[in-house]
This record gives sequence, structure tokens and C-alpha cells, in this order.
Amino acid sequence: MPITSDDYQKRSGEAFVLLKDFLRPNFYIAYTLEELVKVLEAKGVKLSKEEAERVLTSLVYGGRLESKIVDGVTYYRYKKVLGFLPMKRP
Repeated sequence: MPITSDDYQKRSGEAFVLLKDFLRPNFYIAYTLEELVKVLEAKGVKLSKEEAERVLTSLVYGGRLESKIVDGVTYYRYKKVLGFLPMKRP
């Protein structure tokens, strides 16, 4: 079933904001992909693991999250920045 462009953007954007808002105050804890998908479901956003992984990858690439593989499992946590963070030049 096709969806509109607005629905497409809203779904990705909502997940992006909810993940960032959840991870920011919990910067000292790392979460797995499955745990973060459950957090989104509890907040009313249903995403597949693939969609959530895409959002997390974009947050890692953008410098907001860091990821690390521990015992074969990838964990994600908010990257706390102390001080001034200048804008990246293209």
C-alpha cells in the first residue's frame, strides 16, 4: 500500500527526534537496536529493525551517536559533546 511523501517524512522524522530525545538524557547507557525499537514502540512509533537501523546510522554519521560492537552486538549511545561544536563545512 503506497503512502504519501508527507507520511514518509513524518515517520522518519518522528523516529529521529524520539530516539535523540530518549538517548540524550541517558548518554551514559548504551542500547542495542532491539532495545531502541522497543522504546519507539512504547512511544507509539512502529518501525522495522531495518528502518530503525537506518535512522541510527544517520545519527552516527551525523556525529550525534556513537556505536560500538561488544561481544558481537552493536550498541548505540548518545555522544555527549562538551564545549562548543562548530558547524561542519560541506
